[in-house]
Amino acid sequence: MKTLFALIIAVLIFASTAVCGEIPFTIEKGLVIVSGTAKDGQPVQAAIFTGSIFSYYSKDLQKRFKLQVRGSYELLGGGRQENSIPFVVMPNLTFADQSPVEVKMQERSFDAIDKLLGHKIDMIVGLDYLNGHIVQFDFKNHILRFLDKPPFDYQTVGKAGADGQVRLAMRMDEHMRTLFGDQISMPITEEIKLNGTPIRTLFDTGVAYPVSVGPFAAKKNSIGSAPSKEESAKVQLKSINLAGYEMADVPALVKGSWDDTETRYAAIVGVGVMQNFTVTFDWKNKWIVLER
Repeated sequence: MKTLFALIIAVLIFASTAVCGEIPFTIEKGLVIVSGTAKDGQPVQAAIFTGSIFSYYSKDLQKRFKLQVRGSYELLGGGRQENSIPFVVMPNLTFADQSPVEVKMQERSFDAIDKLLGHKIDMIVGLDYLNGHIVQFDFKNHILRFLDKPPFDYQTVGKAGADGQVRLAMRMDEHMRTLFGDQISMPITEEIKLNGTPIRTLFDTGVAYPVSVGPFAAKKNSIGSAPSKEESAKVQLKSINLAGYEMADVPALVKGSWDDTETRYAAIVGVGVMQNFTVTFDWKNKWIVLER
């Protein structure tokens, strides 16, 4: 009986750690690309953008899947149709062993991404898919994991553990409601310093460059400036401090314009920095976690 009990416990422990789903990904031109299926099991290729509130579909995908384009006013109890935002409902979106889900996607041009990659992709997967999960990007092994529990106790970590492993945990500080009424959290934190100055920062796998800085924050903190609103300037940061862990001589872009005039965040940490770590976005408990 003791042996049988021990075997049962071992199986249960193995099952609890094996619950998480694993999705292989590639990094192409600094973007995280995954393959999956949707609708009737048809293949799709997606870029994962942790900084995008919404998911987006390409025109080619909408035509191929024969998806009906609807207006956001249908979900908002009426309103002016001319101000309505077009969207489609993508059924049975599935990656690896994850359960199929239905995702509302907005339309956008994929021309710039397709030109960058040298081939077409079907969609951008954003926070409306990722929100509510614990999602880990293992950049060393190119594996995306959906975890069933946090990788460690966030409250007890510093910049390095007793074994020399770096473990960093930063609070997500931006919570909002989307156009479709969904409550989400963006991976934005106050715990980043650029050249020693705290700057509210977004972690976005949809940005390849190590660090991007908004024009107002760059000017205010003497980081640099862009020649015009349409251009960016390359600079070298003396340091970037991630919750107490410091990296020196980090390339950055000073942007000439910023989407939200720096009201939500004034800098972006992209894949160029994140690829040095295993990065976990814990949308269940609202944490950003870095390990190496």
